Amino acid sequence: MANLLLRHIYKVYPGTGKAKKKAKGEAKKRSGDFVAVKDFSMEINDGEFIVFVGPSGCGKSTTLRMIAGLEEITSGELYIGDRLVNNVDAKDRDIAMVFQSYALYPHLTAYDNIAFGLKIRKIPTPRLDKEGKQVIDLDTNKIYELTKKVNKLKSDLNSFAYDIDKCKSGIDKTESLIETLSQEEKLLKEGEQTSGAQKKLTKVCKKLEQANYQKESFEKEIIFLNEQIELNQKRLEESQKELEYFKTTPVPLFNMVHMKKEEIDKKVKWAAEILGIEELLDSKPSEMSGGQRQRIALGRAMVRGPKVFLLDEPLSNLDAKLRTAMRSEIVKLHNQLKTTFIYVTHDQIEAMTMGTRIVVMKLGIVQQIDTPTNLFDYPDNKFVAGFIGTPQMNFFNVTIKKDGEKLNVTFKDGQSVSLNLKELRTIDKAYLDGEEHKVVLGARGENISLAENGIKTKLVIKEVLGNSTQLFVRLEEKGEDYIVTIPERNDLVSGDTVNIKFNEKFVHLFDMGTELSIMKREYGND
Repeated sequence: MANLLLRHIYKVYPGTGKAKKKAKGEAKKRSGDFVAVKDFSMEINDGEFIVFVGPSGCGKSTTLRMIAGLEEITSGELYIGDRLVNNVDAKDRDIAMVFQSYALYPHLTAYDNIAFGLKIRKIPTPRLDKEGKQVIDLDTNKIYELTKKVNKLKSDLNSFAYDIDKCKSGIDKTESLIETLSQEEKLLKEGEQTSGAQKKLTKVCKKLEQANYQKESFEKEIIFLNEQIELNQKRLEESQKELEYFKTTPVPLFNMVHMKKEEIDKKVKWAAEILGIEELLDSKPSEMSGGQRQRIALGRAMVRGPKVFLLDEPLSNLDAKLRTAMRSEIVKLHNQLKTTFIYVTHDQIEAMTMGTRIVVMKLGIVQQIDTPTNLFDYPDNKFVAGFIGTPQMNFFNVTIKKDGEKLNVTFKDGQSVSLNLKELRTIDKAYLDGEEHKVVLGARGENISLAENGIKTKLVIKEVLGNSTQLFVRLEEKGEDYIVTIPERNDLVSGDTVNIKFNEKFVHLFDMGTELSIMKREYGND
């Protein structure tokens, strides 16, 4: 078991070169460096169940893979316990990972799949002399490993310095080209504006744009390489100190030996008992259901006794009913093992029901880190508010204006409603100056109710879910749909006029430009 510290973690994938002539959108953006994770900082306490959640491409799996050691960290520091592990191999980080695809060996039984890692793993045992005492001497194996590591870091530093020189040379050449092209552009603009001259000017302008882009790329590369030099210099100093220590200090020596069969058998049966898979130990993966295979994958991770469990969307291949059952199984497992779990999912229901804290990500950037209830009740921005909760929060573009103890809210279609400021959460005073301000009003479907006098809407669709009814309503004929969730059934049909009102205690307000919340967590406004 261990705590983790992620400090200013970045993951940048180098660009593949120039974009194709007609490349658009994402294809054009990815021709340059692609920042998959940007400035991720977080402290994870021992025994926590942390969930990374967000849409596809938000960087959650990349972050998990960096923790696992399967992806190199571009910059930043990752600590497991008190140990900096940026340069530590995945096998030496004392973590276990469960993959989306289970990754079971099809030709092995469940028992052998669970035991496989233990069979090939070597564990340290004291090296004894003839008298049965542990040998204390210089650790030549450690000295060799550290010498190799130091030489590799020195080689990397030389390589980075060489690459910087190449970039500087590239900048000099590009600047010379930019100067020549700029002069040519100036002459063409001042000269006679014939069709031939216009074509030539277009070509020169295009070359000038490409040259400026190339110069900018070189400058970005130099910044990145300098960051790498700084990071590797720090690693080199630490490694040299460690090497000097082991060269001069005798330490207890250990032999690396395979685990005994009896111990392996004990661990496999312990995991099988916890997961309830004793009867499956002699079966092969092809004879099991998806849920059973996932239990085998969990068992394989458990027997290692890792400091940290990493789970990368482990339930996404299961059907809805089995997914619900496995959610509770994983939570029970966490409560039994008391180990740190980091779980990745795009399903916000899994995040809300499993995590002690949730990390919401978008485009590689952390949007908010908080408990499930706080994320639901107090979202920091519009994205978090819309992503957390099913169905998602309704958003209305409105104009607000303070009028005494009331907040006048005017909707796009001209309708307005007055909300009691004392019932609302505290609003930023800049928006309560008596002037009109354009904001986004957010309200969840269950916090909107039907009323005799309220905002007039038109019913588009009605969905009866058994224990509740969802009404899809519109303010304008061709406007967007808003969802109202009511507990009772009714006789309303499409086309009916429906009056709605908001529960003021659960109204959210966001700045229209920044999309950040303009409300605090406490209630009441002066």
